[in-house]
Amino acid sequence: MTVMTPPTLLNSARWNGMRVGLLGGSFNPPHQGHVHIAHVALHSLDLDAVWWLVTPQNPLKDVAGLLPFEERLHLSRKIVNDPRILVSDIEKDLGSRYTFDTVQKLHQHFPKTRFVWVAGLDNALTLHKWNEWRRLLNEICTVYITRQPAVSLIRQCPLRMQSSQKHVILQRGGRLPLRAGTTYWLLQQKMVNISSTEIREKRV
Repeated sequence: MTVMTPPTLLNSARWNGMRVGLLGGSFNPPHQGHVHIAHVALHSLDLDAVWWLVTPQNPLKDVAGLLPFEERLHLSRKIVNDPRILVSDIEKDLGSRYTFDTVQKLHQHFPKTRFVWVAGLDNALTLHKWNEWRRLLNEICTVYITRQPAVSLIRQCPLRMQSSQKHVILQRGGRLPLRAGTTYWLLQQKMVNISSTEIREKRV
């Protein structure tokens, strides 16, 4: 297996032709649920890598209780156990605050890389609160990883109101086309029941 190093704005050519998942978040703190989602995305979508985009500050979350950026990076690197999962601080280098801006800038710097936005169902339920969320859906393919049965939740999800979006519910993955304007719903038999909020509350 090729040993990969985290992406930088100076090594974009190394990623030409690759299929890369983007898992963004505060990772405050990172946990096995993040690892599980990354592994599912790698295997189910036949990805070359998943980048954990550790954001300096999530605009939808209160800064109170937020661990320092460098500490969240350190904890994320410590928990990752697969060389294809790369913890990245590239969002800081891009100078972007919102996901839409991050994705646009990544496309500019990595024009020959095929990206897919990776998340759990909780993000799908709040996506309509994100800045430029409709434009984001037209900028990048998205995949939501959730346990079965979740079809009823998926059908009621706010982002389903995006009539131009193509929605595909999958029982299993494969080398699927990563086309912008497409949302994949990947149903899993097994999920990790844990959240960063629960971990923080237990520490109090």
